[in-house]
Amino acid sequence: MSILYITQNGITDHIGRSQVAPYILGLSELGYRIHVLSAEKEGQDALIVKYQKFFDDAGVRWTWVKYHNKPPLISTCYDLFKMYFIALKILKTEGIGIVHCRSFYPAVIGYYLKRSLGVKFIFDFRDFSADGGLINKPFKFVYRYLKKLEGPMIQSADKVVCLTHRAKQILMRWYLYDVLNANQHFQVIPCCADFQHFDLNRLSSKETLAARKKAKIGPEDFILIYLGSLGPDYLLVQIMALFRQVLKVQPRARFLFVSNNGRELVNAECDAQGVPQEKIRFLTADRNDIPALISLASMSVVFIRADLSKAGCSPTKLAELFACNVPVIANAGVGDLDTILSLKKNGSIIVPDFDDRTLRVAVEQVIEYQKSNNVNIRENSREFSLDEGVALYESVYKELLN
Repeated sequence: MSILYITQNGITDHIGRSQVAPYILGLSELGYRIHVLSAEKEGQDALIVKYQKFFDDAGVRWTWVKYHNKPPLISTCYDLFKMYFIALKILKTEGIGIVHCRSFYPAVIGYYLKRSLGVKFIFDFRDFSADGGLINKPFKFVYRYLKKLEGPMIQSADKVVCLTHRAKQILMRWYLYDVLNANQHFQVIPCCADFQHFDLNRLSSKETLAARKKAKIGPEDFILIYLGSLGPDYLLVQIMALFRQVLKVQPRARFLFVSNNGRELVNAECDAQGVPQEKIRFLTADRNDIPALISLASMSVVFIRADLSKAGCSPTKLAELFACNVPVIANAGVGDLDTILSLKKNGSIIVPDFDDRTLRVAVEQVIEYQKSNNVNIRENSREFSLDEGVALYESVYKELLN
């Protein structure tokens, strides 16, 4: 019996390469027959060829549609309708036993497939996107419809996969409060990282030296690193405020941004807070180059807007940083970070607010703990390894197929 895996995130997107394809390839190695249905953006021809070969070699079938984002709303509906009818055809011809839908929009497809064909349905609930849309997005009527659909989708799913225990508890309280053994309806699987890829022991001195040269960083510099995109959800004002405190503790500090966007935002925030721009390094990097850049880091920052929509947030960057033994300073109220981060386990710390004094103390505590304690962050964070994530997904597949 086969699994149809539906994702609106393209396999060739960054998130597809880091958080979709590795799981699918890992599960296929365990003997699962998987057909992937995705939406791919323009300009990714080389990566499509590359991942088609990966999937062919692994025995994974792959069907993709062209991703559209214009005009807003209509283009998304068009993609989803197209993916629904393709999925319907796949289900009728390939003996599919499970439809595994990653995130809310593909889960709408899975929900209606279950209603029409009775196929088993995994709702891979990534975040509270309906609630986030009601707060931050236009077309509120769409998100009101999705919010109305959320309960029936959760209730009808054969298994709901959540990124955080906090999200699981909220969904149980909202939609399964009167269901016996509701806990068994869920599986928590945080965003994981490929610990083989993010392994500093595999880096050569030549690679590290090249990364240092590319970033224009000296061997004695203290490096605060930021990984990932910049935007409204990521608190750049507070992130830069933290760096101001780092500079007070470590005058030779440099702030390395490894991001695919936002350089102008960073420059503007430097000017607003009086941070010398010569202290900033900003690089766009391919996934293969990121471990070498992380190897330069002394500390990282993960500040994310804390509201209901982020209760289900499990930052991929956290797993990648921990795999490379880099401690993190993060803010309270995001996913399970309040319970994950601790000086003893991973040399990391949660800040309850963004007051200058709070940030300064956090920086001092992380640096001092690193000096006086030999914390093996990587080994203490194996629950965020890709192998562990694949094993948890396999347990879901086994349960439903049996």
